Amino acid sequence: MFEESSGTALRTWFDRSGLSKIALAKAVTTLAVETGHHQIRPDGSRVRRWLDGERPRDPVPGLLAQVLSCHVGRPLTPEDLGLGRGASDNTRYRGPLEIIDGIQNATRADLTRQPCDKASEADATKVLPALESWAYAPSRQLARSSGAGELGTADVARMAAFTAMFRELENRFGGASMLNTATAHLATAARLLREGTYREHVGRQLHAELADLAGVVGWAAHDAGNYPAAIRYLTLGVQSARESGDRGLTAHLLQCLARIWGHVGDPARASDCLGLALYGARNASPVLRAGLHSLDARFAALMGAEREALRSVHHAREIFADGDDQDVPSYASYLDYAELASTLGEVLLHLVHNTGRLTHAPLAIEFLTEASQGRAEPRIRSRVFDHVGLARVQLAAGELDGACDSAEEALRIGAGLSSARVRRRYTELAGETAGHSDSRLPALRERLLGAA
Repeated sequence: MFEESSGTALRTWFDRSGLSKIALAKAVTTLAVETGHHQIRPDGSRVRRWLDGERPRDPVPGLLAQVLSCHVGRPLTPEDLGLGRGASDNTRYRGPLEIIDGIQNATRADLTRQPCDKASEADATKVLPALESWAYAPSRQLARSSGAGELGTADVARMAAFTAMFRELENRFGGASMLNTATAHLATAARLLREGTYREHVGRQLHAELADLAGVVGWAAHDAGNYPAAIRYLTLGVQSARESGDRGLTAHLLQCLARIWGHVGDPARASDCLGLALYGARNASPVLRAGLHSLDARFAALMGAEREALRSVHHAREIFADGDDQDVPSYASYLDYAELASTLGEVLLHLVHNTGRLTHAPLAIEFLTEASQGRAEPRIRSRVFDHVGLARVQLAAGELDGACDSAEEALRIGAGLSSARVRRRYTELAGETAGHSDSRLPALRERLLGAA
């Protein structure tokens, strides 16, 4: 996988330099001698192997970067050429070309079901340090490679339209139902950027749309239960978003990553990731910042940090009240009051479970009832989550009739959904019914487990 990526990036800059293979070999040899590396004497055939993907040993990557920098008119690093240390690691920060190559390699592997090493990509201890500088690291200059005709705002709008469609399908029918199709479209979008030419401002917009689409694919993979793939696509999405200069989008994708770590049982790591999003989104729209604070409350509640969770609940409500629907970008359009109420209701549900304080239950029921009543009709999966959450807190509060009604409604709405997350919620709810006695509960428990 790495060899393909390194060769592709190096070839792009080689083509732009106008050098022949022999000329590049001679230039590298000259520079090597000048810097005391007399043993380095490549020829044209060696350059051809580098272009085909062979990785040269140090210090050749640095020499190549210096030579090509002089011929393309901009400073290059070994990382720009795909030859940096650890270049096969998708968790590090890479330049625009490598990000596109990473997306192409990831989609190719998934669409052809090729085996690849995914464990390190899901390791938060490796992912988070690579993202820490996102809020202040400048975007790199984009490479407008030769190839297809110039791309413009119409191409940006078309990418945005497809992403909006996939986002709606994912919530309506579940991630597994559209993951393969969306992955294939992401591959097409990455190829468009790889082969097309574009002006700087259009290129930034294209990187933003590529990032948003990668985020949708990552979220669909998460919903389908493929967490390593979800983290891989979202990490690439974050890297593409930071190149676009859209801090709100970058923060949005970071909170998606945080949600995944919270879902797999690592709320401390999720909170760390969310902290990165909050820091960089200080000047983002109030609605987006309110959503981030509501998630901060959720992760605090999962860790049993009651005071911190309630403080973040207060911040989220206060900031949301200052918001304006006109300021909400498309990728955050889901952050309406129903979404806020649902998240805050789950915060209080987690506090009930993790602190044993039933005093949080009434407000949790109020929030989740507001969420279930205010959800837009097409947001099928979110409506299921609202009713499952409501049933769980009603069970904890001893409102068994209400809990049964809410659970039945969740099953009715979620019929036909292809979502691992929904199935997990059904399983959790079924397990929580075991400690209660009611004539309706045994049959309900069987239905929940059957749907899971």
